[in-house]
Amino acid sequence: MSDHLGGRLPLLRPADLDDEQRQFYDLLTRVVVPEAAAGGFTAQLADGRFIGPFNALLRAPRIALGLGGWTREITQAGLAEDVRQAVILTVGSAWNAAYEIDAHTAAARVAGLPEAAITALVEGTAPTGLSADADLAHRLTAGLLTDHGVPDALYAEAIGRFGEPGVLAILCLIGQYQTISSILVCFQVPVPERSAPRTADQLTS
Repeated sequence: MSDHLGGRLPLLRPADLDDEQRQFYDLLTRVVVPEAAAGGFTAQLADGRFIGPFNALLRAPRIALGLGGWTREITQAGLAEDVRQAVILTVGSAWNAAYEIDAHTAAARVAGLPEAAITALVEGTAPTGLSADADLAHRLTAGLLTDHGVPDALYAEAIGRFGEPGVLAILCLIGQYQTISSILVCFQVPVPERSAPRTADQLTS
C-alpha cells in the first residue's frame, strides 16, 4: 500500500483537485516528474498522486506556484549541479529530512559526486573528494546552518569564488530547501521503497 507515503497527510487524488490545485498539479507533471526521472527519485505514483513535499504543497496552490517561480529562478542562476547537490544534501542532513536526503542522494550520484562524499554529507561530517566549488558551497551552507554565521575568511573565499550573485544564489538555494525540509519534517513524509540502491552508472544509463 502507498497511502502512508503522505505521512500525516492523505495523498490527494487527481480527480479530487480543484481548479487552482489542478494548475499546480499540471505544473508538477510538466516540470517535476521529468526532473525526478532524470535524478533517479520518485515524485509521482503510477496512479497520478504526488508524494514528497508536493502532496503537501498541493493544499496551498497559490503559495506553491509562487514558490515554483522562485525555485525556477534559483535553478537557472548558473550554479553547477554538483554545487547544488552538495548544498541540498547539507540542508537535508541538518534537518534529517528523509525524503529529501533519499531523493538528492540519487540526484547527487547523477551529478557525479563521489559515493564517500555523499555519505559524509548525509551523515553531517566533512566530505572529501568534492570539487573545490562544491566543497566551498558545503562549508558555507554548514556554517550558516550550524553556527548561524559566516566568518570573514569564509565570506571572502565564497565571494572570490562565486561572486556576489553566486553567493546569493547559494543562500536562496539554502532557503528553498529549508522550506522543503520543514514541510517534510512537519508532515513526517517517508521515503518510498525501492528495490535496491542504484549506482551512478545505472542512473545515467
